[in-house]
Amino acid sequence: MKKITWIVASMLLVGSLSLTGCSDKTKDSAQETVEEAKNDMDENVADAKADIKEAGQDFEAKVKEDKDELKKDIDDAISKLDRKIEEADAKMDKAADKEKAKWRDRKKELNAEKEELQASWKRAQNETADKWDEFKANTKEKIAKVKADLND
Repeated sequence: MKKITWIVASMLLVGSLSLTGCSDKTKDSAQETVEEAKNDMDENVADAKADIKEAGQDFEAKVKEDKDELKKDIDDAISKLDRKIEEADAKMDKAADKEKAKWRDRKKELNAEKEELQASWKRAQNETADKWDEFKANTKEKIAKVKADLND
């Protein structure tokens, strides 16, 4: 952008110097050059604005796609947690007193992980695009932790 400004400024300077000591034909030519330079600059600015707008739209589409994928991952992890919670409930019903305490603790852990994932999704809906990548990475770590914990 600065380069274009310098070019236009140089052309205007050359044009104005030419206009002060030139014939009418040279003055007209210099005026045309200045107008062409101005038109070129206006076109370049319009092109740059269009490119910026397109890049912004592409980025927003990518963030939406990432959010949709993350929502699916969170929903899958929550479903698995729900099944494990149901399993813990079933095992508590059949277990002896010592085992019931163990399964109650396990159920609390699973519920805490579920609540954490649900809270992450609520935050995801409010995340701005510039913080999205960091948020996405943190949430994926939580999902991986839940999956690893479920495999234990």
